[in-house]
Amino acid sequence: MLGVSASLVLALSACGQPTPQSPDDSVAPTVSVPVQPTITRDTPDDLPAPTDTTGASGGGLFDASSSLSGTTCAPSGDSWSFSGTLKNSDTQEHTFTVAVFLVKTSDGSDVASKEVDVKLAAGATAPVTIADFHTGPKAGVECLSGVTVKGL
Repeated sequence: MLGVSASLVLALSACGQPTPQSPDDSVAPTVSVPVQPTITRDTPDDLPAPTDTTGASGGGLFDASSSLSGTTCAPSGDSWSFSGTLKNSDTQEHTFTVAVFLVKTSDGSDVASKEVDVKLAAGATAPVTIADFHTGPKAGVECLSGVTVKGL
């Protein structure tokens, strides 16, 4: 009996492990994976309603987008300057930040930028000037400006 068991073990060990076979190159492997959304929209619960954005105080947000008017941004020779008029149409004093950006028209990359803070009493108007904020040619660039209210 011991002899039969030993010969069975020897016979099975002679079989060895299966050898990998080369894949058939005529059939391409296919994998099907369902598309999974990886980005979900995140909307905070504490955003103000659009009707809460007003031109004046009273519990709403102060919208400064129309506070800057009559803007000019152009070079005089190779020196760029900006001017405009800033108006605080709110019933409270605010400090406004006026920003000027010079960007390449080819790709929108930043060439130069400058910011100034202007404090205005409620209902006040003041000129804003940013002189000689960049030295360079006019070709291939565009001047952009904007205004925000500090602390809001």
